[in-house]
Amino acid sequence: MDRLMWVLVLTTLMWTTAQGIYVDNGNPYDNGTLEVMTLTISQHDAPLLTKVYYPKKIDTYAVLFFTGGLLGYIPVESYSIVLKAIASHGFVVVGVDYLPFSTVPSTYERDRDQRKVGDQTKKYLEELQWVTQHLEERIARQLNQTGLVPAFDHLGISCHSAGCDPIADMTFQNHTFSKAALFLEPFSYHFKTPVTFRMPALMYGTELSTQKPECIYVGEGYNHFYDFWQCPKIVMNVKSHGHCEILDPPTFEACKRAKACKINPDSDLIKYRSFVQGLSAAFLTTTLQGRDKLQYVTNTTLLPVELLELKTDLDC
Repeated sequence: MDRLMWVLVLTTLMWTTAQGIYVDNGNPYDNGTLEVMTLTISQHDAPLLTKVYYPKKIDTYAVLFFTGGLLGYIPVESYSIVLKAIASHGFVVVGVDYLPFSTVPSTYERDRDQRKVGDQTKKYLEELQWVTQHLEERIARQLNQTGLVPAFDHLGISCHSAGCDPIADMTFQNHTFSKAALFLEPFSYHFKTPVTFRMPALMYGTELSTQKPECIYVGEGYNHFYDFWQCPKIVMNVKSHGHCEILDPPTFEACKRAKACKINPDSDLIKYRSFVQGLSAAFLTTTLQGRDKLQYVTNTTLLPVELLELKTDLDC
């Protein structure tokens, strides 16, 4: 099945079930038109500390479930610029922190017990069940009006870096809750078995992330995810950018001072974050909202960054 046929089939399937879902009609690399609200739900209320970015306009929206780097220990607030921008294109973005930032581990050890990743997976599944049952009411309480609907039957999963380890494990345990996977510079020690199901996926990496001081080990990052995933899938490697550049300025500066990951001191960070949100919005609009915007992913002349690599497998 070539790209055009895959898009036609996917769009038909989505249109069958997506009528009533908000659809973004603009260029994904431009700012979205929707005003975005922020909702915080305590980990003493929901299973995990939850940060929700959602459009203020009353409508029905597709949902993105997101976890940050270092197995979810990097707080969602560190990605707020990108996540709010994605939400402005018509998505309810549910970001979850595995634990408060003060308990972040100093390193992510290779011999980390798989059981601990499994424990995190269980907690994420509990969180997903909780927000599915309660988020609409919590949003209505904040807005002081009903009618805004997070459409959990149009949900995608997303993650950054090693936050993709438990997210990948989630999909192995139960992939039916998600219609798409957006892997932002993914990394995993434990993703060792190829998937057997089909879920549209986009993976991207950065050139500097595998250079010393590396934050991604070759063979366990974006290409590994691509090789182990079923089609339809797309992967790219972004030239001259590093692992921390997706982060909000305070966390990026902390990464820079600590020399935790290699960075490009000449990077246009505003432009780069605009690229990340636009790439994400284009993929999610196609897979969750049912409007084909894959040209903003696969046509390199439309991308605001240079690529070292672009591969697609849409021939399912």
